[in-house]
Amino acid sequence: MKYILKAHEMKEYDRDTSERIGIPSMVLMERAALSVVDAAFKNRQMPGKVLIVAGTGNNGGDGLAVGRLLALKGVEVTFFMAGAPEKMSEETKAQAAIIKNLGFSIQGKLEVKEYDMVVDALFGIGLSRNVEGEYLGAIEKINDCGRRGAFICALDIPSGICADTGRILGGAVRADLTVTFAFAKRGHLLYPGREYTGKLVVKDIGITQQSFRKGKPEAFCYERSDVGGLLPKRRPDGNKGTFGKVLLLAGSHDMGGACILCGGSILRVGAGMVKIITPSCNREIVQKKFPEAMLYTFDEMPDLKQVRSSMDWADVIVAGPGMGTGKNAGLLIEYVLREGKGPMVLDADALNLIAAHERLRMLAAAYEAGELILTPHPGELIRLARTGMEEYHSQRERFLSELAGEMGSIIVGKDAVTIAVQAGRKEVYINTSGNDGMATAGSGDVLAGMIGGLLAQKADAFDAACLGVYLHGLAGEEASLKNGRRAVVASDLIKNIPFVMEDL
Repeated sequence: MKYILKAHEMKEYDRDTSERIGIPSMVLMERAALSVVDAAFKNRQMPGKVLIVAGTGNNGGDGLAVGRLLALKGVEVTFFMAGAPEKMSEETKAQAAIIKNLGFSIQGKLEVKEYDMVVDALFGIGLSRNVEGEYLGAIEKINDCGRRGAFICALDIPSGICADTGRILGGAVRADLTVTFAFAKRGHLLYPGREYTGKLVVKDIGITQQSFRKGKPEAFCYERSDVGGLLPKRRPDGNKGTFGKVLLLAGSHDMGGACILCGGSILRVGAGMVKIITPSCNREIVQKKFPEAMLYTFDEMPDLKQVRSSMDWADVIVAGPGMGTGKNAGLLIEYVLREGKGPMVLDADALNLIAAHERLRMLAAAYEAGELILTPHPGELIRLARTGMEEYHSQRERFLSELAGEMGSIIVGKDAVTIAVQAGRKEVYINTSGNDGMATAGSGDVLAGMIGGLLAQKADAFDAACLGVYLHGLAGEEASLKNGRRAVVASDLIKNIPFVMEDL
C-alpha cells in the first residue's frame, strides 16, 4: 500500500522532518535536487542546454539546485526566476546566493530558445488559485519549449495543477516527467492532472512515515505486492459452499449478456456458486454461455417466494446489471432492499431505480450499515447525488462522501480514476490500475461481479470493494497488452482475471 497526499499533509510532514526530527530544510532540498538529476538522466544522455524556470518559493530553490548540479557537470544552464526577488523563501535565497557565488547569473526575462530540457520549478504543491500574469506567461513559454522538442521535467507537480484535485488552475505545464518527493500527491493521479504529469517518479529524500504523528494520510492506493495478502484465504479442504454463494439479479429483455458478464466474473475471482434471477427470455442464452450458473427465471412476474428462498441460500446479493427500470426490476430491487441481510452490491439499473424512486432511496439508506456497496459511474452518480456534471467534476470526492454518509454505505465512484469511500471512514481509496481500453460496454458489470465474488469469500466489505477495483484494472491492463486498447471488450477482462490472480 502507498499513501497519496494532499498538499497540507505533505507540508506538515516536511515541517516535522525539519523541526522535530532535525533534518535541515537545505539538506532535504539538496537531496531533492540530486534525486531529480538521477531520475531525469537515468536512461537519457546528459543534455547540452537546460532552462531552469524557478519561482520564489522552495520549489524554485529545488530548481536552482538542480540547475547548479547540472552546470557543474558541464551542461549549459540558463537560470530564470519569476516573481520579485525579495519574496524568495530563505532556502531559495541561499540557493540563489550559491548560484551567484559560483559565477552563474539568474535572469529576470524568459526567452524561448532551443533547449534540450526545461525544468519546471515555478510553484510546486502549494498553488491554490488560478495562475495569472507573468506566471501564466512562463507556463505558456515552458509548453512552447516542449512543442519545440524540449524534454519537460516538473519538480513535485506540474505548475498550474492543483495538488489536491488534479484541476488546472488557469493554465498548466505539460510535463514529460514529474519527479515528486516522498509520496505521490492526489493531483498526480486524478485527471486532468494525471495527463499533465507525464511519467511520475517518486523519490525518497528523507521524509518518511515517522512524521505521521498526527495521523496517517487520508488517501491510499494498492501495489501489486499488496494483493497476495488481501485476497481471501482458501481452505485446502473447502468446497463450493465454503467459497461463497452469490445471488445475482440481472438482465432483462435483450440484455441477457449482463447475466453472463457479471456472473462469470463472480466465479472467476474465486466464489463457489452463483444463482441468477432473470426473465425467462434469457434462459437459453445463459444456459448455453454460462452453464456453471444456477437459474430462476420468470415469465410475467417474479415469484417472491422463489426470490426469498434464493436470498436465504445466498451469502451475497449483486443486483442491477442489465435489469432495466421497468415494473419487475423495481419490484425486485425493493424486495431485496427490504428483506435482504448481509453484503449487497448494487450497480447500473439498481442505482437508476434508487435515484428515481424515493421509497427505494429510503430503503437503501436504511439497509444494514456497512453492508451495502454502490458502484455508480459518473452519470449514475450525478443522478444519485442530484447534481450536475460540472459540479461533479469540480467536487467529486465531496459528492461521493456525502452520498456514502446518506446511505450508510460504501460508494465505488467509477471513472478514469475510480475512488472508493465508506460512511464514517477516513480513508479514501484511489485506484491506479487500468487504462482507457476498459471504457467499453459491460466493464462495470464485470466489476460488480468481482466485488460480489470477493465478498462471498468473507472479505471485508471495504477491502473487497477496493481490491475488486484494483484487480479489475489489472485485468484491463492484461487484456490491453494482448488485444490492444482499442479492441478490448468486457469479456476480455473476465478471461484475464485468472492470469492476474495467478501472477499475484
